[in-house]
Amino acid sequence: MIKKLLLTTMIMLLSACGWQLRNSEVIPTDLGSLHLSSSDAHSDLIQELSRALNLYGFEVTANAADANYSVVITDFRQTRRTGTLNASARAAEYQLNEDVDFLIISADGQQLIPLSTASVERVYEFDEQDILASDVEERLIRNSMREEIVRQILNRLRIVPSAGEQ
Repeated sequence: MIKKLLLTTMIMLLSACGWQLRNSEVIPTDLGSLHLSSSDAHSDLIQELSRALNLYGFEVTANAADANYSVVITDFRQTRRTGTLNASARAAEYQLNEDVDFLIISADGQQLIPLSTASVERVYEFDEQDILASDVEERLIRNSMREEIVRQILNRLRIVPSAGEQ
């Protein structure tokens, strides 16, 4: 009984101060349907964004005419450069960057969110003695970066007026 009371009190305190679980963004659920537009409709980014939108209960349509809003990905850039060198003048760390330019438009073509850039940068250590593990680490980091890009795009959806407000 005391444990239950303590747990209830802790949950009430955490929710009262505005704390929320990681990845539990509060985005309007009354936006209606969304269309994702990109030069590569089958890219990992578009699939991750579709998955996240479906998770939050949004209908992702295949046709822009059927959607209340469109998220248009205009450019996607990935870079990898040497961050630091080891004593043998070989790469010891790599810096990874991902930038996505996007905008959000309404069904009537009005630009609701101007051209914005979601960007992420990460650095990881490269072990030339274990190249396979370093490659796996880079892939995991890139997946994490993509998730962060999706979070940034979802955060921009917060300021879009709901379907009833247009």
